[in-house]
Amino acid sequence: MKRGTVITLVIIGLLAIGFVGVRTYKAHMDRESDARRAAIADAEHRRKAEEARRRAEADAEAHRLASLKAQEDAERAAQDLARLRADQAAAEAKRRQAEEDARLAREERDRAAKERDAAEGEARRLAELRARDAERADAARREALAKLAAAEREKRELADREAERLASLRRQQQLEADAQKQDELIARSIDPSEFSHHASKRDSAIQNSEINRAAPPVDPSAAATPAAAPAPQPAESH
Repeated sequence: MKRGTVITLVIIGLLAIGFVGVRTYKAHMDRESDARRAAIADAEHRRKAEEARRRAEADAEAHRLASLKAQEDAERAAQDLARLRADQAAAEAKRRQAEEDARLAREERDRAAKERDAAEGEARRLAELRARDAERADAARREALAKLAAAEREKRELADREAERLASLRRQQQLEADAQKQDELIARSIDPSEFSHHASKRDSAIQNSEINRAAPPVDPSAAATPAAAPAPQPAESH
């Protein structure tokens, strides 16, 4: 009985030890499982945290890059805008300069045209003046030549009349001298009363002859345009 009890007790003790061991092992396994689960959860948590950090860093980097790109884009856009405005300003300046050049060229053309018209008008005026002056000069030359010819003709007529007067005077003087000689000859040979009658007839004949000879010939042109007769000059005395 004791042996059976002992065996029973041994079995019970073994069973108790086995139960305790099983419980201990199970508790240990439970702790290890909890520890593994905790480790896994912690690792998962750390993994998630790391992923979250990486995502946050990636987001921050992406945001930084996006901000940098946006800043670069903004700067590039500002540069493009400034360049566009500069190009527009340059184009506007060129347009205004072209308009100013066109205006100046137009004014220069107008001024040149006015100067050309004025020069042509002045040239025409001077040509007309020269033509009128030439006509007046020609008319004055013709008038001067006509006056000169008239003066020469009048001079020749005066010279001819003077020569005729002197010739007539010499003839008269010669006739008087001849008559005086005849009178002296007759006075020696005839009666004084007859000599007086003869002398009177001789003087009348001499006077008529001298009057006829002294009368100048009539010129048809002089009759058309009579010239002023020269003043009578006193007879020359010898």
